[in-house]
Amino acid sequence: MFDGIMGIHAQRSAFDGVYRYFLTILFLILFSSSAHAAVSEEQIIFNGPFFENFGHGFTNWTGDSAPPSGTMLLKGSLSAFPDEVAPGDEVEFTLNLDVSAMTIAGKDGAVLKNTQDRLWSLDTVKLLGERINFTVIPDSELLGIGVGSQVPGLILRSTRRSVMVPIPETVQPGVYSIRAGAGSDMRTGVVNITVLNGSKPFPEDDLNASVDIPLTPEITPTPEVPPKQTPEEPVSDPRFAGMSEKIVNERGIHVTSIYPYSGGAGNTMGIKIYGDHFSSPVYVTLVKDNVGIEAYNYCFTENQKYGVVMIDIPSDAEQGTWNLVITTKTGKATVPFEITGKQIPPVIISVEAPVLTPDKASDVTITGREFMEPCEVLLAGDSLTWFSYQPKPVLTHNTIKIRVKIDAPLSDEVKSGKLDLCVINNDGVSSVYKKAIAFTVES
Repeated sequence: MFDGIMGIHAQRSAFDGVYRYFLTILFLILFSSSAHAAVSEEQIIFNGPFFENFGHGFTNWTGDSAPPSGTMLLKGSLSAFPDEVAPGDEVEFTLNLDVSAMTIAGKDGAVLKNTQDRLWSLDTVKLLGERINFTVIPDSELLGIGVGSQVPGLILRSTRRSVMVPIPETVQPGVYSIRAGAGSDMRTGVVNITVLNGSKPFPEDDLNASVDIPLTPEITPTPEVPPKQTPEEPVSDPRFAGMSEKIVNERGIHVTSIYPYSGGAGNTMGIKIYGDHFSSPVYVTLVKDNVGIEAYNYCFTENQKYGVVMIDIPSDAEQGTWNLVITTKTGKATVPFEITGKQIPPVIISVEAPVLTPDKASDVTITGREFMEPCEVLLAGDSLTWFSYQPKPVLTHNTIKIRVKIDAPLSDEVKSGKLDLCVINNDGVSSVYKKAIAFTVES
């Protein structure tokens, strides 16, 4: 009997060992696959004449044929792995460039005269305070032909560059939007990486924990709770942590923060102002010394935690610290604001929308490029502004869709006419499409 009991214990021990082994493998599979990459949408970087514009390399040819002509399409994408990290981790960014070029006429004897060495870099200024460069990509590598080589009739090439970027311990947690670019006119789409608050747990800690896992766990269904719309909280800009402590409120006004705290010289900026006691009318001015830049397209709505204004920062505005001054009948607030170099604005190509009428929801479609989610949309006309508090715009494949409903009653000052449409990127950089949508007060 003793031998039988020992045999049973041995079988159970063997079974437990096999069970724990497979459980460990399962945990390793689950945790090893938890890290994943963020990949930007493949974006057209250049699409135009091959010889005349790109690289200025094809300027020398021989033969009796006409000067060469052709087309070139350059597409690019950016990936980040992993896309969720803790301070002290590293992220691998990979740039992919795909070229397709074709000579149409005059290709006999055309040769490459010279090349450019193009330096692609990551726009990691918000994350690291500086840009990170990839290894140089010469045109000869991008196109697959060297100086003095005859131009082929068709070029199909793919080029890749990777760089490891360490995340400093001092980086503030948050979501950072990053893109790659070469110069001011060639850019990829955006990838988002999330920096966590503190280090991520190591899966081995979970494996070593002594936890009894039942072979047949009992599952208790939980009732579904409908999603609840939560009020939008102020967006944080890690570069300006602690800036809200420098806000000066005087008398009957209470500004808690703004977003963004910076804008580029030469950019139109959409600025959110958080707080309360915004008694109408509200005036917002960007001030430094004796220079003042007035805001416009004010949108301060009851029952919202913030208002929105637009400001056009002149291209020759002095870079450095300015003050954003918010004034009402009962008080004044002063907020530090940094003017930097020009940033990349969104580009609005077209707007499709029916004629808007009060109290009727209508779908609006905006197409373009350089959109950075989450985007916001502001409509503005004479004595009328509307902002996308709820619902938020949806961005897919360079197309923004938004449902617009202008609530009645409207003041007597509001007239029928055309509304300007503003797209505000996640970093506050904006573009305006003038007289984009027709509006009538007739319901």
